Amino acid sequence: MSPDLTATADLTASPSRRGVLRAAGRFARPHTARLTLAVLTGVLASLLTSLVPLIVSRLTDALLAGEQRQAVWLGAAGVAIASAQVAAAGAGRAWLARAGEYVVRDVRDRLVDRLAVVGLRFVERHRVGELLQRSTAEIAALSAFIRESLTEILVTAATVLLLVVVLAVESWPLVLVLLGVFGPPSLLILWRFRRRAAGAFGAEAAAEADVQARFAENVRVRDLLAGASPAGRRHFLAAFDALNDNAIRAQLRTVVLGRWIGATTLVEGATLAALVLAGSAMVGAGTVSAGVVVGFLVGGMMLFSRFSDLVALVGAIEEAATGAARTHELLTVIDSPPRPSTAVAGGDGLELADVTFGYGADPVIDGVTHRFRPGRRYGIAGASGAGKSTLMKLLAGLYRPDRGAVRIGGVGVAGLPPADRVRAVAYVPQQVQFGAGTVADELRLAAPAAADATLRAAAARVGLAGWVGALPAGLDSRGSELSAGERQLVALIRVALLDSRVLLLDEATSDIDPATAELVEQALERLAPGRTVIVVAHRARTLDRLDEVLVLDGGRLRALE
Repeated sequence: MSPDLTATADLTASPSRRGVLRAAGRFARPHTARLTLAVLTGVLASLLTSLVPLIVSRLTDALLAGEQRQAVWLGAAGVAIASAQVAAAGAGRAWLARAGEYVVRDVRDRLVDRLAVVGLRFVERHRVGELLQRSTAEIAALSAFIRESLTEILVTAATVLLLVVVLAVESWPLVLVLLGVFGPPSLLILWRFRRRAAGAFGAEAAAEADVQARFAENVRVRDLLAGASPAGRRHFLAAFDALNDNAIRAQLRTVVLGRWIGATTLVEGATLAALVLAGSAMVGAGTVSAGVVVGFLVGGMMLFSRFSDLVALVGAIEEAATGAARTHELLTVIDSPPRPSTAVAGGDGLELADVTFGYGADPVIDGVTHRFRPGRRYGIAGASGAGKSTLMKLLAGLYRPDRGAVRIGGVGVAGLPPADRVRAVAYVPQQVQFGAGTVADELRLAAPAAADATLRAAAARVGLAGWVGALPAGLDSRGSELSAGERQLVALIRVALLDSRVLLLDEATSDIDPATAELVEQALERLAPGRTVIVVAHRARTLDRLDEVLVLDGGRLRALE
């Protein structure tokens, strides 16, 4: 099974949260045992906490009655309960943090996996900083939320509920006083905060993503900025300053919104006063003991503290929900429904069938139909900006045509599963990008299980064994230390490992030194037999070695006259 890698939808600044919980459930399902254990230990810790007012009530009555032995036993029970509560709470936090980190790891792995193969057009439509924000910073924030806040939310909510139940067993009239005075205004504050928080935290996340995206763009053009005049540099950076100011305003909005939490302090004071008045009257009437009233005051303060914690955590919940929605949208867009793998038929070569493609209103490739026959070598020439690189990306399946189809063996290239696509068509761009690993690491992208001897044999097949042996550390040389032309040589060795049927080279010998260009052309000569080779080139020497040269002009292909 393979996903549709074209990803035509665009990301939005503040996506809907619909479907986020369902997606979280899918990622959490493999870790159900850990999560269940975390929940159970968290609930146990909450239950033990809720018993504190009951112990205080009984201890107070025992002291007032002079029952010292009973008071000692109750004190010991309180110490034991407190110790067990600390242990259970710690275990719950540890289990939930561990399970949460595994869930976040799976989300991060899925994002990296899909971003590695998503359609190139999707990546080009979005700023690098935006994609980085969603796939790194917001994932890290989600990890921190699970590790630091989710356990508190679980324990706090369970404690509030269990405290009410335990206090109701002691005296339901006093529970009615407690809930009647404290409940309505506190819930109103929480509702008002929650209603405004979604927009505020969403705006803050979007503003921060804009800042990060613009910052990444500024770093990319640092050479341009370094050579500009101070006035020109200030003019260029004015857009960043505006985005930074917008981010500050968005952050201040959430800070001001958080002040609503402080309003619960007034409600707590009024509730304690009501409990003292009602409790005193009930003690005077003999309906409850003084210990029960003391227990209610302790339980009420615990309830206030937990509710305040819960309200304070709403901000963390909103921030995490916003980040989760943005990450979920990215996953939804790039993780399209799977399609069946289709075997590639042989013998028909690579063809363009009425292909039209453009970046705007005017097409760059306009109704092109052409068949590249197996085993022949083709050159693509044309003026700068004619669309030669675009054509090569269409042939490689990195772009999907706006109209028409690019097929190999009668099957659409863009719709092939990645494993089939790279075996069918190998693409070497003008600028070959390397990771942070060695030459061997780069080659093993094509053959992960290949031994060093296999990698050297592939280099020998394209006449590059001597070049590999002359590198400072051979296969262990760092890819980042190679020149642009040398990285193309490594890419050609990868083609030998893949044994692809079609080889596409986009201006492989432009802007590289003559000695390396000669190595590239020699490697190409060795790879050509039995393959369809299509080369974008300007050098006459390169074009003279090819069987047929086509010119791309005005969005159309024609034979070189």
